[in-house]
Order: sequence, then C-alpha cells, then structure tokens
Amino acid sequence: MITIVGAGLAGLSAAYHLNKEYTVLERDSKVGGLCQSINLDGYVFDYAPHILFTRNPYTKTLFHNLLGDNLHTQNRLAYIYMNDTYVKYPFEANLYPLPDDIKEECIQGVIDKPTTEPTNFYEWIQTTMGEGIARHYMVPYNEKIWKYPLNKMNTAWIKGRVPSPSVEEMRRGATAPTQMEYGPNAEFWYPKRGGIGALADRLAKDIPVKLRTEATWFTPTSDGVETLYVEDFEEKSIHSEKAVSSLPLPEVINMMDDVPDEVQKAADNLVYNSLVCVMVGVKRPNITDKHWLYFPEPDLIFNRISFPMNFSKYTTPEGCSSILVEVTYKDKEMNLEDTKRKVLEDLASTKLITESDEITVCEAIDFKYAYVIYDLNHNVNVKVIKDYLVAHNIIPIGRYGEWEYYNMDKAILSGKQASETLNQ
Repeated sequence: MITIVGAGLAGLSAAYHLNKEYTVLERDSKVGGLCQSINLDGYVFDYAPHILFTRNPYTKTLFHNLLGDNLHTQNRLAYIYMNDTYVKYPFEANLYPLPDDIKEECIQGVIDKPTTEPTNFYEWIQTTMGEGIARHYMVPYNEKIWKYPLNKMNTAWIKGRVPSPSVEEMRRGATAPTQMEYGPNAEFWYPKRGGIGALADRLAKDIPVKLRTEATWFTPTSDGVETLYVEDFEEKSIHSEKAVSSLPLPEVINMMDDVPDEVQKAADNLVYNSLVCVMVGVKRPNITDKHWLYFPEPDLIFNRISFPMNFSKYTTPEGCSSILVEVTYKDKEMNLEDTKRKVLEDLASTKLITESDEITVCEAIDFKYAYVIYDLNHNVNVKVIKDYLVAHNIIPIGRYGEWEYYNMDKAILSGKQASETLNQ
C-alpha cells in the first residue's frame, strides 16, 4: 500500500503510473491543486495562469492522449508593457517600439557585457543581457515578481527559461518588427473547454481520490509510515509502505515529531513568495488580442496579466472579455479588497479597461505558496530535507515537494518517476 498526499498534477501522476495499491488524500473539494479552474458566472478562470508546452516526448504524448480534440494549438502573443507601449516578448529581440536611446543602450550593453562567471542571478542578468536590458527590463521585472534580492538568488533554475538572441538578431528587432519566435512556449496548447483544470480532471478520471481529506501528521515506522488524516471531521490513520507527498517541504517537516535540528533549520530557511490572482470579467469583447503581458514598471501592482478569452473562446461569455491578474507578495498579509481595487485602477491606467466598462466579475484568490525562490542555500537545504524524508519512507514530489520551479510537464514527470521507483 502506498499513500499519496495531494491530488495536484504530481500526485495524480504518481497514482496514474503506480502499479501498486494506493490511497490518494486531497484536502480540497477538487483535484488539480494550483492547476484547477473555476467558473464564475460563465467565466472560466484558472486558479493561476497555465499553458501546456514541453520538450519531453512522453508528456507531449500524454497531454494529447488525455485531452484529445479538447486541445487547441496556438502561437504565443506575449508582450512587455513599458514606456506606454508594448514590446513583443522576448524583449531583447523586439526593441523596435522603444525610443532610440533605450534601443542603443540595450544593444551596446550586450556588446559590452561582462565576461566574468556569474555567482548569483543579478550577475547572470548582467553577464547574459548586459547593462541596458538589465536596467530597463530584467532587473525591475525580476525584482517585482520575486520580491527577493536578485544577488541572493542562484542561477540553477534559469537554464532554458530565458531566450538569448544574438546581437545581430537584436539589431534586426530594433530596426523593424520581427516575425522570429524564441523559447519553448512559442507554440503552446490549451484546453478548448474546462480551462487548464480539464487536464487534471482527465488525468484523475480513473483514480479514486479521497476529497476533503487532509493529512495532518506523518509518523515513520520500522516498516513504513503512518499518515494521520481528517475525513468528515473524523481523525483517521493509514499505514503504508511509503508516503508520496506533494505538500510543501516546510509543511511536511512541521507534520513530524523529533525532527533533527539540522533538518528543521533547513526547512525554516527555505524561501518562497506568495500570490494573489484577481479574476476580472468585462462586458466588452476583444479588449486585446494578446495572450499575456509582463509589467516591469514598479508603480503598477501587477507583474503579469493573462487573457483567458484568447486561450479559448469557451472560457468567456459571448460579447465579454476576461482578465487574470497576478500580484506576487512576500512576508506580509494582503488585503484582498484593497488589492482588487488597486488592480482595477491600474487596469484603467494602462488602458486595458475604461471608465465606461461594466465589470461583471471581480474576485481574488490568495495562495501562500507560489514561486519557489532559489536562494544561495537552496540546493543544500533541499538536499538535507529530501534525504531525511526519503530515509523515513516519505517520497517528496512536485513543485513544492521537491522545492523546484517545475512547470506542469515536470510535475507530471516527478510523480511518474516516483512511481516507477516504487514499482520496481
């Protein structure tokens, strides 16, 4: 018997690929974790914005097999909003809309960029992008999204996430609009119906999940692990050979007795930020043709906005538009009503909505754990915790279980890998 704690994509994948008897515990009323979708008066919003893309042949096949004709393929339309204009993503290859002095500063910065080996994320930006792009875009945007000093972050997470066009490509993109696309998500998939939650729902189709069932404690034993949980307000327990957990590492450590000081300290020192997503419905069609926008300017509350109606027309009532706004925060409490009010003000100031627009939906949802932050001690602390858990029959999986910046494909592969080990 295997106990799987958490029915997000990693936990569902573990169950999907497991060849042993298992029990899945999920405290929420739905499967999917952060990959859920919600229907608000006919608007379908993802809990947090997601798209499907992967370089892995297995997950590509799995996405298509699970979703079939419910999968829509499209080309990315992503932009950076700055200087009251839109710069196509990636910024460094599409400088054309910007003033000449900024364009030249960005290009010259790449030519003159340092050649020293970077020791942190801030130095990586300088040595990869140069001073101009760092000052105008990369530093302010990353400071805004991470809410953490960039010179205290490592670079392990960045590989493959940021395109790096050549100087010649930059010059072409500064002279005229370019059609060249960069990055692994230049083409992506999205469910036609059901939002991104359709993927989790389909993955869970033949998996029995105990919903509204919250794991509360882990007690390792000589022959496995005892998991305490609450179901229908009743405290119960289950003994299993192993527990597979996608819970955040700090939470798991706080659900165990007699944790060594070294492990507890490592858990206490893990770094992350939090997220408020504001879901806005507007009674006006086609407010933009874009999929998502980045906002590096510090006076605007949001760091990124996506538009579900452009991912799939079935997410939004006819004649309307939908906006999903992301606001990261760290080490404070967010007042959701104040956040919604500021979001609407800034949507108006960027001319995405107007004073005459009728806002039919405006709801906010708060997530304690959003982005794993790769501080300079990340690798050491994570290894200490994971080694301890595995030695005590608890296998961590997924973004928060492995404490890695996983996209959906990596979360699925994490659960698959854990099950393949258990199947042996």
